[in-house]
Amino acid sequence: MERSNSNQIVARSPQLWAAMSSWGRVAVILLVSSACSLTAKAGSGPLYAKGASVFIPFVNATDVSKSDASPQIRVGFSSNHNSSFTVTMDTGSVGIIVGSNYFTPPAKGRADPSFIGPGSETLTSSGYYFTGDWYKTTVHLYNDKDAVAISTVPVMAVTDVSCIEGARDCHIVDHKGVDVHYFGVGFAGGAGLPQGTPDKNAFLNVTKISGSGSLPSPGYILSTQGAQIGLTSNNTKDFALIKLEPLLAPTLEQWQSAPASPNVLTDWQHARGTITVNGVSGRGGILFDTGVNTGFLTPPIGVTVKTGMGPTTPHKAECNTNPPTCAVSGTTVQVSFPDQTQPVASLNYTVGPNNGAQKGNPVSPYAVSVDHTGAPFLNTTVRILQGFAYLYDAANGFIGLKTTGNTPPRFAMSKLGELTVDVFFSVFSVGPSLILAPDQLSAPSPASSLLRRLDPSSLRNTAGLIPIFTIHIIGTTSEFPLAFRPPTICPPLLERFAFSYLHILRLRGSWRTHLA
Repeated sequence: MERSNSNQIVARSPQLWAAMSSWGRVAVILLVSSACSLTAKAGSGPLYAKGASVFIPFVNATDVSKSDASPQIRVGFSSNHNSSFTVTMDTGSVGIIVGSNYFTPPAKGRADPSFIGPGSETLTSSGYYFTGDWYKTTVHLYNDKDAVAISTVPVMAVTDVSCIEGARDCHIVDHKGVDVHYFGVGFAGGAGLPQGTPDKNAFLNVTKISGSGSLPSPGYILSTQGAQIGLTSNNTKDFALIKLEPLLAPTLEQWQSAPASPNVLTDWQHARGTITVNGVSGRGGILFDTGVNTGFLTPPIGVTVKTGMGPTTPHKAECNTNPPTCAVSGTTVQVSFPDQTQPVASLNYTVGPNNGAQKGNPVSPYAVSVDHTGAPFLNTTVRILQGFAYLYDAANGFIGLKTTGNTPPRFAMSKLGELTVDVFFSVFSVGPSLILAPDQLSAPSPASSLLRRLDPSSLRNTAGLIPIFTIHIIGTTSEFPLAFRPPTICPPLLERFAFSYLHILRLRGSWRTHLA
């Protein structure tokens, strides 16, 4: 239930950089650079196996499919259905936080081996601030009365609840938080979730599936009916895929516990797309957040959106009231991946009567709260599920969108099986005497330059000409070279070779190329 994304810094550990030496040596010297966006054709995405998969239904699927209700699932900390409970499933936060009415910490408390460390989490949309302790816990996921999957993740036992300064909608009944229960399955933690790393995501750390000897891949697909955990060659068909930029290395201090799956050692930033507000466009982060029905918008630079009071019936919009921050009727919002010229997916709406949802447009949020400070950003709200099935691939770093047919095409669109990634391209050409070993590169600290520097003194003599194609992801540190002989830069070259880069970019010491 995140309101906005903060400017994130990508950091990598020395251990991670050391793992790069397994690549062997690659040759580099800058020849020319250019920027463009990739829109690859169908079949360019990850090659998912048939694999295991399990369905977790929403207990309020009827409401999710017809309204702006956040989805709920049934979970428990034992296989006894009588002790299970219903909880909001939120893609805008990360981790399970529960009060004493739902979770009993071990008798030894912090002296127990399951204790990991103190915890905190802020729901920035509303302004609630929770503190407590993390304990390694077995979590059961239910389909009706049957526990069909088990995850092993840290769970935060809430001990205190307060409101942050300037909270929009924070009304505390019990400061001890005994009745708190929230189930975050998102990524890219954000300012309010400093401990929101993938080790705490129960959908990504499944350790057992009922009736199956294999485990699902770390990823899921959401619809208005439920969550399909585990991506396979069958359930991923026809999704338009958007490549995500890496966020965290596996040994950052934020990680309190190793994930159950070695395939989730990378966290990813929110998707980036083109946000167009009242006809003016800018690049920004997009959060697909099932925990809210009020959207949160930071428009492109130079765009001032008129604001007023939001709707109060059937519930109050999560907008500030002094001054009021709800976008007024007639405000137009569009999101395109990667841009408006050749989008693989897009959605749009116009703020409707009473500064509320647009009539006849299922993806239009209940209301839109506007913040004019910070980088362009949009929280799509739970209404995204009205127009799209939503996919998250934690191993390879993708989100996917596939229209459901419930929304008119003029409001929601996706192209079958296409892929997009925004990148900055550099062509490196090597003369007959230059080669650089990756293990000679130094790892930058978080405070230093975010781009790896090439040290001329480390160049070695060798023979032969080895052209290198390197992709710099905009706004991050990623600079991973692929060796082949490109005739051109983009787009023909990109459509053929870019996915090889996507397989390399895994930030977990398993570096492979898939070039033919």
